[in-house]
Amino acid sequence: MPGDMGTVTLTISNTAQAASEKENTGIVPGGTFANTKSTDINVFIENVHLEENGIEVLTDDVERLGELGPGQSVTVMFVIRAPERSGIYLPEVWIDVKDGTSTRYPVKVNVNTDISTQKKPSLSITQNLPDRVAPGETCAATITVKNTGLARASDISMGVNSSTKSLVLTTTGRYYIEHLNPGEESSMTLHLATDRNTPLGIDPVNLLITYRNPDGTTERQTEIIGIPVKGRGDIAVSSVTTDPVRPVPGSPFTLILRIENTGTDRATSVRATLDSPFTGTRDSFIGSIDKDSDAPAIFYLQATKDGTVPANLTISYNDDFGSHTISERTTIVTSPSSSTTTIVLAVLLIGIIAGAGYWYLRIRPGKGHAE
Repeated sequence: MPGDMGTVTLTISNTAQAASEKENTGIVPGGTFANTKSTDINVFIENVHLEENGIEVLTDDVERLGELGPGQSVTVMFVIRAPERSGIYLPEVWIDVKDGTSTRYPVKVNVNTDISTQKKPSLSITQNLPDRVAPGETCAATITVKNTGLARASDISMGVNSSTKSLVLTTTGRYYIEHLNPGEESSMTLHLATDRNTPLGIDPVNLLITYRNPDGTTERQTEIIGIPVKGRGDIAVSSVTTDPVRPVPGSPFTLILRIENTGTDRATSVRATLDSPFTGTRDSFIGSIDKDSDAPAIFYLQATKDGTVPANLTISYNDDFGSHTISERTTIVTSPSSSTTTIVLAVLLIGIIAGAGYWYLRIRPGKGHAE
């Protein structure tokens, strides 16, 4: 970074292996030397210097480094300070050897630039998920793979695996894309099914993605999408009872309704409203009912008529999917009142007595009939 200290490390090697030295000990016929021998050529390094060229060199030159034989190498390090401006700087290494020959070699120093960064692809994943899924329902999730990098991604493979046993794929679990250029994208739709035992909450689905860089190397990345599973209440009336069993007109009685929740999560703010010819309470607030449980809705009423009396019941409740209202129709059977029964019996008795008197006075056997 600009102003930071760093190091430049040089490895100086003698790349010569051996040289042929020919001795003139006599000329044989044909004009060739009489003797030839191979001799190692060593190099004696007098001085190693780093010419700044825009950077600051904080260490001195390396003097009289010594001899290097064929194939040998030595490491030399310089401490430098970067300039305050970003850029690519090319300090130069000067190596002076015995006999006056020298070597000049530029060294690249990158100060806060990405000019040397290799262009690579980069895959990003976006998700279009349902707001909520109830246990036992199916859902669809759209996955979009986009190349946000600077180079082509090839041989893109995606494997889909749910970590929840009761959340399963109903479509293929592997997808393949031949390639994506920078800025290109591809979408696919996953179809998933749940059952009533699927855990509530965010259920994870794992995406394992592999692809190839332009240089042939393989990249792997793992993404996780979360399916929001929320329960749904399912409210119904399981039984209707009265106390007494057969109310009498003019007397009070209690109507008890059992409200059950057969859904996959709790139902809250449960309220029952009764619409009937009877007088008394019209509303019964129950509160919450857990799944696979029930609770009573109690109404205190006054019987006003006898016979089979229809009544309408409206139940409202909330769950994670919003507010709901259901309607149920029931009947309440009442008995005739005692006064009514007495009147009916008196009328019947009078009729029986009158009939018997008429029979005795007018038509009994042995009595003459008027002409």
